[in-house]
Amino acid sequence: MNLFLSRALLALPCVLTAAELPVLNFTNGDRLQGNLGRVDDTMLQWKSPTLKKETPFFLNQVQDITFPAQIAPPPAQDHIAHIRFNPDLRQQNENISGDVIEGELVAVNQDSIILNTWYAGQLKLNRNMVKDLEITDVSPAVYTGPAKEDDWQIFPEKSWTFEKNSYTGGGSGSLARDFKKIPERYCFRFTASWKNRFGLQILFGADSATEDTPDNHYMLVLDNGTSYLQKRSTDANALGGMMRNGGMIGEYKRDQAFRSKEKSELRLFVDTTTGLMALYSDETLVQQWNDVDKPFLAGNCIHLRQSSGNGYKVNVSRMFLTTWDGTLPSAENGVPSNPIDNPDPKDDEQRIILRNGDIVLGKVEKIEQSELTLKTRFNEIRLPVSRIKKLALAPSEYDERLLQNGDVRAWFADGNYITFRLEGIAEDGKITGTSQHFGTAQFNPAAFTRIEFNLYPPPAKK
Repeated sequence: MNLFLSRALLALPCVLTAAELPVLNFTNGDRLQGNLGRVDDTMLQWKSPTLKKETPFFLNQVQDITFPAQIAPPPAQDHIAHIRFNPDLRQQNENISGDVIEGELVAVNQDSIILNTWYAGQLKLNRNMVKDLEITDVSPAVYTGPAKEDDWQIFPEKSWTFEKNSYTGGGSGSLARDFKKIPERYCFRFTASWKNRFGLQILFGADSATEDTPDNHYMLVLDNGTSYLQKRSTDANALGGMMRNGGMIGEYKRDQAFRSKEKSELRLFVDTTTGLMALYSDETLVQQWNDVDKPFLAGNCIHLRQSSGNGYKVNVSRMFLTTWDGTLPSAENGVPSNPIDNPDPKDDEQRIILRNGDIVLGKVEKIEQSELTLKTRFNEIRLPVSRIKKLALAPSEYDERLLQNGDVRAWFADGNYITFRLEGIAEDGKITGTSQHFGTAQFNPAAFTRIEFNLYPPPAKK
């Protein structure tokens, strides 16, 4: 880094008092606030209040660009389509998930899937690169993140570290957040990943986010192959005995839910009006509880606590808090789905899982105006897109995205990301990118929390 830039970086704190701007982060740890100008195969142009003019920097010295957290506009439709792409070669080798993009499902034909998005307008996706499509009802989001380090309180300090839209805990410590107002029925969802052993405590319905052990809370303990729920209540009207004083709710359960994998999406459903609670690991119901000891706890705080103290690391990302309608989803273990047709699809058929657990087999003819037309073995039926839970769209042989110089990874606030070649910046500030997944598109930078550069390691020198 040259002397001029070093002096500019020294002046950065005085700039931070102005309107919050994106930050350019270099591989040596330096940071520079400003805005992206132009970009080509080797250079990035950066416009900063601390620099006299737009200044070029070598791309191989750039780690990423982080953007101020912004709130996405509320969905205007009755569903959200989650499109998962097949992982490219690098994602397969590193055992990481493929790109994900979300929006309103407009149409599906033999070659394309068309989505409406608030951040890039209408996108035409290459169907041969899509792994699957999942539909979720639109639920008002109370929170999505984490987008920045102070989204959650950390205590003791440094017990969790924030990087790449996620927190990693390496010993004893807590993440805590006061949501100020929480729905009567809600779903708290996040992705956890770990190595060797999984251990985490989820405190919810808590009345404080500043104490390690709040006076009132439920505590769900997950430790390798076990799970159990406890309640701590100081309410004088609570029943006596173990239930009132932090005792067990339900049973101590031992199973293999967390022993056979190193990553899981956890969904905690809570109904503060009835005392119904349930935890799912991916599509599997881990345990369901019914609190019979009124009053049911409805505090606005949630804690994630690691107390192993043994050096095992747990990473949490893609955190959501949404309203819930009070009906638990069907689970793969113990709650059978209802096959409407033969459960073994033919070569030209697709398996469609509906939100009520029904399975429909058939060939998707088209999707237009949020309605799916399906040709089954017996007749043609039409279904609203919002009734669909999951739809397999990938052919038996699919295309993989080719790795290209200039590829960047753009992270959404929910922890999903898309990969594309960064082509430049339009006059209105939109980011132009190209990908085999969607062709060329212009993205509103407010959709991203971070753009990551230098994705592929340079070839080893001979």
